[in-house]
Amino acid sequence: MCGLKLKRRHFLKKSEVGMLANEIRRSLGASIPLEDVEVAFTQDGDEVYFHRGQLLLVRRGNRLFPSLRSLLDGLFTLPKVVVDMGAVPHVANGADVMLPGIRAVDGSVKAGSLVMVVDEKHGKPVAVGESLLDAEAINAGGKGRAIKNLHWVGDDYWLLSNSK
Repeated sequence: MCGLKLKRRHFLKKSEVGMLANEIRRSLGASIPLEDVEVAFTQDGDEVYFHRGQLLLVRRGNRLFPSLRSLLDGLFTLPKVVVDMGAVPHVANGADVMLPGIRAVDGSVKAGSLVMVVDEKHGKPVAVGESLLDAEAINAGGKGRAIKNLHWVGDDYWLLSNSK
């Protein structure tokens, strides 16, 4: 059961949908047709956007990121960080991604950029995160955090996106 409480859920005006589409194009590099977009607010102050009833995006502060469901549906793509299967249960429980668990990383990853964390066996996204390091630093290995986990399989947003 989803523990997320949504407040003030309403449809966006046409002009607001246009602004959201521009922001998606600018920040996520995607161009998707948007109709029937709803926005709701969580008790934590996050904004969640629904497209035709499906969870599409989450805004936390100034950071807009796609839901795992929209990544799985192919609406968005992000640079990939591949983790070993031993890291998957921890990442899927909300843990940040540590350097030793990373098997591969797209060369385009920069510190502060959004990434999708995928498992090495199936290549499926298990989390959306913010890279704390550039790809070169991640490839160099070592210890410590590499990816801040923003949204993962099993969190409230995942449960919300699979509740219908």
